[in-house]
Amino acid sequence: MKLWEAPKDPAAPGRMNIALADFLHSNCLPFSLAECPKLLALIMEAKNIGKDYKLPTRQSIGGKYLDALYETYWKAQMDSLLIDVDVFGVTIFGDGATIKGNPLLNVLAAGVHNPFALLDIVDCTEHHANGGKKDAHYLAHDVIGPLIERMERHVAKSVGHVVDLAFFDGASNVQNAGAILQSIYPRITVGHGAEHVVSLLFLDCYLKV
Repeated sequence: MKLWEAPKDPAAPGRMNIALADFLHSNCLPFSLAECPKLLALIMEAKNIGKDYKLPTRQSIGGKYLDALYETYWKAQMDSLLIDVDVFGVTIFGDGATIKGNPLLNVLAAGVHNPFALLDIVDCTEHHANGGKKDAHYLAHDVIGPLIERMERHVAKSVGHVVDLAFFDGASNVQNAGAILQSIYPRITVGHGAEHVVSLLFLDCYLKV
């Protein structure tokens, strides 16, 4: 059935709306999902399947399909992030945080055509459990370095190194990690990120109002 054709059953749209509302209510999902473009895309795909279709299992949703989505979104991010990278380069930045006892690291990148690409959120729990720390060597060689190498594999070999700037806060471990990265990738310049200081400044202003 094409989009412009009227449904064969005039009552079908109403039943669809009720089924959608029942699904959202029963699973305590936000009502705004009814306006999500991805839900519309799901419905459009559903029009093309036959009666023998079987829903994926929760194991496959959290397994192979999650992996496939990750690879798809990673490629899409890299395609936009690395446009004109041979002219403008890429900036990486990141920070560490402990959320509900989980030691995490986020690593992001910015380019001319993508100012906010999430490269990875690293869970350091196992590393800590084995006696490791979020020290400079770990950050440079086990976290950030492999991500830079992965980006470089995404572009032509003639481009060479893609990262030319790295911004971290003033903590000694990340600044030392930046120094290690500079020794591996001479093109990189490491700077001090000021986002924490700016956040504290606005927090002080807010509290004083």
